[in-house]
Amino acid sequence: MNKPFGSHLIIDADCCEGKITSKDHIQLFINQLVEEMGMKKIGDTQFIYFEDNSYNRERDIVGYSVFQCISLSSIVIHINEISKTIYLDVFTCSSLNESNVVLLFSDFFKPTKIKKQIIYRDAKR
Repeated sequence: MNKPFGSHLIIDADCCEGKITSKDHIQLFINQLVEEMGMKKIGDTQFIYFEDNSYNRERDIVGYSVFQCISLSSIVIHINEISKTIYLDVFTCSSLNESNVVLLFSDFFKPTKIKKQIIYRDAKR
């Protein structure tokens, strides 16, 4: 069996009690995650904040969408402040220790419930 091109870790987390509204805390998580993965950040972390107003609250979309490009890979986070949920996607073409990523994520955001899934990507199969 050939080695897959990459790994895609998907985490859905509920009842997050960590600092989910702190841009600095989220940035620190990304920095430590990149270091844990042994990767290099490409460009600045992109933060888009969906503010707490009647339009966004009605649609349950108050919080951050965050993107960090890393060498041929990416980290994407969607944080919903209303429901205290976080959706994390980590794609990497290098090796990925999913247990370490889940532990780091749990330490930062303190969810009471986590669902995780890993997909091995390979377009040649």
